Formats: sequence, C-alpha cells, structure tokens
Amino acid sequence: MTQEQRSEESRQLYCRVITPERIVFDESADLVITRIADGDIGVMANHAPTISTVEIGEVRIRQGEEVKVFAVSDGFFKMSENLVQILVEEAVRPEDIDVEAAEHRIEEASRSLESLDRERPGWERIEREMERRRKVGENLVLVARRHGQQQ
Repeated sequence: MTQEQRSEESRQLYCRVITPERIVFDESADLVITRIADGDIGVMANHAPTISTVEIGEVRIRQGEEVKVFAVSDGFFKMSENLVQILVEEAVRPEDIDVEAAEHRIEEASRSLESLDRERPGWERIEREMERRRKVGENLVLVARRHGQQQ
C-alpha cells in the first residue's frame, strides 16, 4: 500500500448503528450527525475520540449526496480511529416506522403515567421508564412525519 493510499484510507469514516437485535447500518460515511449529552455532534473523518450518551432523536448519515436517517432511542456513542459506533435500543428508518403503533405506544405510556401508584415502592423507576417510552414513541412519529410519512 502506498503512502497516498494509506493517507486516503485514514480519511475514510465508517459508521455502525447497532441495536440488540441487529446491525442496522454498517457502511462508510462522509458525515454522521446525532444528539449526544452535550448537544448535536457532527463527526467527519479524523474527528477526536469521543464517548457519550445518545439522546432520543435522529441519526443522519451523509454518504456523498445521499443522507440516511434513523429515528433512535437513547444509547451510547463512540468515535475512535474513524469508526463511529452508535448503540441504541431502537433505530428505525422513517419509511419503516409504523406511525399507528408509535401513537399507540405514546397513549399506553401516558395512561401508565396517569395511573401510576406513587405509593408503590420503586415508582420512580417505573415513571422514568414510562416517560422514556412516551418520548421514544413521540420521536418515531416526529421523524416519520419530518421525513415523508403523513399519517
């Protein structure tokens, strides 16, 4: 491998979006944008190593002129040696989002929050989880509508 090939290779960014069920995205990228604990981050090749949490929102991956979008739940973000790894519970392309199911998830979580027995031990943990489920559902609906679905 020539010095020029090594130099070109060192400028290539690679991105993986991983859920517990499968690898959702595993390709080269020019730019990866997502929301982490400190706000939105945009990562290109040779970005400084970074580890953070991923916030509920979307991941945008630019490959040339094409941008791939995923609605994501919370999770973890790692950038090191031109590899971005985003590990989340859910990552869904807008066209694959079932808006009706996401709206049902929101309603179900909202009902659970309203009927939560705050006398029950551990209610705070249940409240946090129901609030998280509601926010993930709202994000799915938002991303679906923002990127084409009108249901």
